[in-house]
Amino acid sequence: MSPCLLPLRGAVRHYEWGGYEFIPGLLGLANPEKRPFAELWLGAHPSAPSLTADGSPLAAWIARAPDAFLGPAAARRFAGRLPYLLKVLEVRGMLSIQAHPDKRQAAAGFARENAAGIPLDAAARNYRDDNHKPELHVALTRLWMLHGFRPLAQVARVLEEVPELHALEPYARTVRELYTTVMSMPQERVDAILNPLIARLERENPADKDRPDFWALRAAREFPLPQGRRDRGLFSVYLLNLAHLAPGQGTFQPAGVLHAYLEGVTVELMANSDNVLRGGLTPKHVDVAELLRILSFEPCVPEVLEGTPVSACETVYRTTAEEFELSRITLATGGPGFAAMARGPETWIALEGSVEVTCGDERLPLARGQSVFVRCGSAFRIEARDTAATLFRASIP
Repeated sequence: MSPCLLPLRGAVRHYEWGGYEFIPGLLGLANPEKRPFAELWLGAHPSAPSLTADGSPLAAWIARAPDAFLGPAAARRFAGRLPYLLKVLEVRGMLSIQAHPDKRQAAAGFARENAAGIPLDAAARNYRDDNHKPELHVALTRLWMLHGFRPLAQVARVLEEVPELHALEPYARTVRELYTTVMSMPQERVDAILNPLIARLERENPADKDRPDFWALRAAREFPLPQGRRDRGLFSVYLLNLAHLAPGQGTFQPAGVLHAYLEGVTVELMANSDNVLRGGLTPKHVDVAELLRILSFEPCVPEVLEGTPVSACETVYRTTAEEFELSRITLATGGPGFAAMARGPETWIALEGSVEVTCGDERLPLARGQSVFVRCGSAFRIEARDTAATLFRASIP
């Protein structure tokens, strides 16, 4: 009989933009050398699989008995694979301007790059799997991010208010035309527009994080190019919506929506994919033509998700994604706890406090930073131990 509970050891990704404190603290690790801890992955993606207590990957358990661990319906629906990937991110430096493909684009791109003989781990690879990557996140601290193109009227106002960007006004007939122009213009033209802008911002040194000037200057400092050139990703800071989220608030990024995290700590849940198309502000591979091909140019006003309380202890963040649903659970010491039947595969992580998870004869203490995979069909209970606890639950809708 398969176990109900599989303790997980997540995989850490040490990207340069990562923080030095939150994820090491979460995992109980010292970090005196200040190595960047960017992401903690909890899932079964082959790039960074989570391991179980016996040292084997979670994916190996699922592969041996997909109906048991995922449930027969989910095993058929998602081809025997865990459909989601849960992460914790600490954003110290700005992330790249990026978007993710839809399923059709991902499958075609993955097949195309395979046929071209590009290794899966090649730096110039766009598609590392054949899946799409809609993603939801919920902030754990104050968090700033870029999300989707501003409405055209707002874009026009920004181009009018920022004197160095006046030269772009003739191209602002549509968002598509404007963004395609700035991403395709010669580097000399990019520099001619952005160098005076950054020179002015260096003199003014803006401090307001709720205005794009602050992030444009930070981006220019974090992503300098050789010989005084400027990264054209700086244009995106002015063309995208700037969102400031409080803890407990989140956003959903469907396929094709241009976005970037700027600063903060967040829990992120996405389809099980690592496909990213980048538009600048990164030392990683940028493929402008492919990015423009998969982008949605539909302007938007970011929808800030507050979550829906479904009980005294659970708040659910619902989206249109079929692969995942995210909940935040808060438990008081001595309270009634949380009892449920896993309708599909579930992944839990404790962010604050400690709990005990019970499933039949199985008992698992879960301290801050620890996580567990719960097999489909398991009747389980979670109770706070010494202090109040906060956990996040990844499941299938």
